[in-house]
Amino acid sequence: MGDYMKKKVIIVVTILLIIGIAVTLGLIFNREQKKIGKGAEDTEKKVQDIPEISAYYGQEKICDIDGYTMIMEEQLIRDTIIPVATSRRVPLEIITNSNKIESISYEIESTDDNRLIDNGSITDWTEEDGVISFEYIASAIMEPGTEYFFKLTLVTDSYENVYYYTRIMVTDQEFVEDQIAFAKDFSNRTFDESKASKLAVYLEPDTTLANDNLGQVTIKSSYSMLIWSTLKPEKEGDTTITAKEFCIKDTGEAGTYTMTYKMKATNGQEVEETYIVTETITVWTYAGEQYVLAYDRELNQIWEATDNNIGNSFIDLGIQNITSIEHVESDNQQFIAYAINGDVYVMDVLNKKITPVYKLEAENGRQLDRTRAKVIKVDDQGNVDYMIYGYSPSGEHIGKNGISIMEYDKEKNASTEDAFIPCTVPAGVLDTQLSRLCFVGDGTLYIMLEDTIYYTNLKTKEWGTLMSNLETGSLAISEDGTTIAYNTNGKAYDSESITIVDLSNGKKSTIEAGEGNCIAVCGYTGTNLVYGLSKASDVGKYDFFPMNELEIVDKELNVIKSYSKKNVYITDVEITDTIINIKRWKKGQSIGDDQLLDNTEDKTVVATSSYYLDSTKQKELAISFTNNLDASLELTIETQGEVTFDNGVEVNGQFESSDETKFYVYGYGKIQGIYTDQNQATKAARDVYGLVTNENGHKIWVFEENYNE
Repeated sequence: MGDYMKKKVIIVVTILLIIGIAVTLGLIFNREQKKIGKGAEDTEKKVQDIPEISAYYGQEKICDIDGYTMIMEEQLIRDTIIPVATSRRVPLEIITNSNKIESISYEIESTDDNRLIDNGSITDWTEEDGVISFEYIASAIMEPGTEYFFKLTLVTDSYENVYYYTRIMVTDQEFVEDQIAFAKDFSNRTFDESKASKLAVYLEPDTTLANDNLGQVTIKSSYSMLIWSTLKPEKEGDTTITAKEFCIKDTGEAGTYTMTYKMKATNGQEVEETYIVTETITVWTYAGEQYVLAYDRELNQIWEATDNNIGNSFIDLGIQNITSIEHVESDNQQFIAYAINGDVYVMDVLNKKITPVYKLEAENGRQLDRTRAKVIKVDDQGNVDYMIYGYSPSGEHIGKNGISIMEYDKEKNASTEDAFIPCTVPAGVLDTQLSRLCFVGDGTLYIMLEDTIYYTNLKTKEWGTLMSNLETGSLAISEDGTTIAYNTNGKAYDSESITIVDLSNGKKSTIEAGEGNCIAVCGYTGTNLVYGLSKASDVGKYDFFPMNELEIVDKELNVIKSYSKKNVYITDVEITDTIINIKRWKKGQSIGDDQLLDNTEDKTVVATSSYYLDSTKQKELAISFTNNLDASLELTIETQGEVTFDNGVEVNGQFESSDETKFYVYGYGKIQGIYTDQNQATKAARDVYGLVTNENGHKIWVFEENYNE
């Protein structure tokens, strides 16, 4: 990590107390950031204080299983899977982290219907130097090749219950160790050009791809990208391997494994940089030979604010797996704030000062997957509202999963936690939903999960529902996230009115369709709302919402533009920036698209997501400034802000179940998307060589079973 100023804490108490806690302070606070529990007399407990469980296949560690001090939705946790050898014995290990383990119990459930298959307690274990070793012996009822949920529960002297969620599958062939050896060899060969030529046969290069982004390399990438092109990196430290998926058929066995490790490489300016690599491979074993069905390597540079990567025209974020970066801007255009790999930064672009607000300090891909950060807004003084969500990094919420709403005070250079909302779904699932709506206005947080919009008062912790059961297409959110509009009845088409909510103050407004009409939101161009009107008598006649007029209104709901054509129905609207593309239908058939330009808003943004090509690192992610920064000013990198979590701000939020059927797409060892249409989900899964599960976590489509279709 960078050479940030190390923070020191001085606790003025008796001399004996200082001596007693000195070692603890040295260990915990010899880091770039303090994370302190509000009102606590001692420093925060680290997440590692929960016992750690690992599973093995023979002598090979096959996965580490996260522990939770709250009940989670196990059907949505597909982090790991444990293969069971033909002996049906599963070796497991617990690092106690100074906990006294009082009991170990387990449950095996069917992924079809959550039917209990096996349960019991482990009583036969050995302990040595804080490590407990034991075995689970798979029940005879468990069928080979069938996936089951596997939950372990520990009771310790410190925690009443700690839950560990994974999946388990009995194999009838011993193929796992050979596949892991193949995967490791494959990875190692990419770093040695003299040994890498053997790998070319496993690729399926797509010549239409740009092949210029080392942030993600797949089986469709070029051979040059597979062997790191011009980067010339070196692995650093150990490689951690995790089993992700298994598919066993008469024609062979497929195993998906994720390898995580760190590496270093020197950039074009001779500066050494560090990266986190997550490499996922699906190996198919047939007749004793190994084949590659899928491959994905994600690269994320551990980014730091330095003179080397912040210039007058852009912020160079280096090689990243994401292809664009979100940021927020203050109304006075002096400040921008953004999150990268779980870290949060705010920059004063006028005075050329940047401050690390929060650092996740992720050391591996597993941390990046389970904990995320998102900036909500930045005000004209540089104060930032942001969230940390997923597996909590704070000892104040140790072992809990949820959403921490953080408030950064620029003057104090400190963040405090305003609310913690426990949530039973992991970060990857939250990621697909929080990207739609998340805003703090007038002391109230608004978030959307699935088809429901929730709010909570950050002071009183009051929790409520603004709108639920919103059908797909019934909601629109302004570009700046400050305003939402939804069809008042929650339906996609046949609403009699639209409700607009200004999230900055909670004010509601309504647009009525008028007698004999129906109305539907279409989207926003900036802060202007686009909606369509239809005759109520036409609704239901066609397989689309037959709009005969579009209207665009500003924040005050004044109509600034409208569109209609005689005897022409508008079937759909696609909005890109200020361009409204209009799909049309006339006399029983589609006709050519038309376009409407909304140029009524004239606001220049401070910065945009961008990239540039480097001769050494290929494509690098960047934030480009619309106007260059003042070249006469020296860049100032300010001291990292202090972060205080608070176990007294937990919100008792109740999340509602969605009425819509959902399909979960997984690929490359993690969730890729959530769909309401099974055909769309299947197509998405095929694109990532993955699988589709239903809401119970049961697999309903698997690439390996449909390889030749």
